[in-house]
Amino acid sequence: MKVCDICGTYNLKENSYCTHCGNKMIIEHLCPHCNEINPDNATYCINCGKQINPISIDSFDNLFTEYNLNLLSNATISDEEYNGLLKEVFLRAQYFDMHGDSIKDKILNFAGLFTHCYPKSRGYERGFIFLGNSIHYDDRLDDSVQIATIIHELAHYLLFNIIELLLCKIFDVETSTTLQSFVWYFLTLPEFEIMNEYCAHTVEGRFIPYGYQNYGSFNILVENAKMDDESVHTMKKFGNTFANELVIYLEKYIDEDLREEIKIQYKIDLKNPTYDSIFIETGDCYPLSFKNSAILGVLQNVFAEASDIKVREELEIIKEGIAGD
Repeated sequence: MKVCDICGTYNLKENSYCTHCGNKMIIEHLCPHCNEINPDNATYCINCGKQINPISIDSFDNLFTEYNLNLLSNATISDEEYNGLLKEVFLRAQYFDMHGDSIKDKILNFAGLFTHCYPKSRGYERGFIFLGNSIHYDDRLDDSVQIATIIHELAHYLLFNIIELLLCKIFDVETSTTLQSFVWYFLTLPEFEIMNEYCAHTVEGRFIPYGYQNYGSFNILVENAKMDDESVHTMKKFGNTFANELVIYLEKYIDEDLREEIKIQYKIDLKNPTYDSIFIETGDCYPLSFKNSAILGVLQNVFAEASDIKVREELEIIKEGIAGD
């Protein structure tokens, strides 16, 4: 017998769908590599010899299986579990003492807790994250702008990390360049790139003085995507919901004293506020349980689309880039 993970009803082992609620059940001890059904005590597949519960997913063939799609389609996460996930993302900062000779150095050292940070001296972008694995910022800019840029890119990295960790828990694996490639693909699809960019701008905006907020790259993405107003508002709302979660944690480290230091740095750099983007900020958020359920549904749809062999070449290029970083 096997128990439905949705309603708890006992079903015959050969049942694919629950007799009570109709949920599509994950077949126990189904090999994720070749789909062979194995005995309950099997650790390695009786057909292909591979490990049934892999430590990590090392190829797209092993990622895009019906087994993993079923795991994702049946996945749920409670508010308590999600808050635990956020705590895990910020765990490495738990005993961190903010240090540095300047406020820029303090913010840079803090961001360096989570990922590598590298200066860049070419290109028009103030900064970027490279395939989810490292932050790059232009050190030709005034310190105040570098601070805003580093916080902005850190927000991108943390959102990437949240989605990555969520999938690791669903698939019960450690992270890998294969899984990271899918997360990057998801977050760079046009609509979710808009969500991602709005989230980063909003997090950045919380820690810099009022009037200096700049949603320029978000506006460019919206213009290029040619989405209707309702769809853009939906992505802003999702982005703002993620941003609020990140801000709650970041405020524990970038506290009021540090925000005052950031304000002073803006005055030293003689930056004048423009207030141009302040009206783009929104207070609209989704309830946590709704947001999590919706994101899981979206991930399931993108996972099914990304499993198409036509997407494989793009994913392989992303994976090569991550592995080479």
